[in-house]
Amino acid sequence: MKPLAQFAFLSALVMCSPLSFAETCTQNNNTLNGLVGLDGSNTIYASISSSSNECSCTSVRFLETNADTKIALSILLAAKMANKKVRIDLLDKTNCNTGYRVFVQ
Repeated sequence: MKPLAQFAFLSALVMCSPLSFAETCTQNNNTLNGLVGLDGSNTIYASISSSSNECSCTSVRFLETNADTKIALSILLAAKMANKKVRIDLLDKTNCNTGYRVFVQ
């Protein structure tokens, strides 16, 4: 491949997939200390606090593009009603709006 074509291909690849280079993050022992629910069209919001706060998030959003939002909401509501802590995984450690997995701990 010619150098110019290689440069154009790599530039397009990087511009089209910024999350492919993002580092994931897991935040453990989150207490659901506030609002949990629907925040806009198919976006789930949860206010959280964590003693270890690995991802530096005090709230998290689960977008339809990253997770099955109906299932995420079900898990979050069950944990909130049972006063259980949750583990939340983010696709991008610098963006608390990239939740994609949630587990009851």
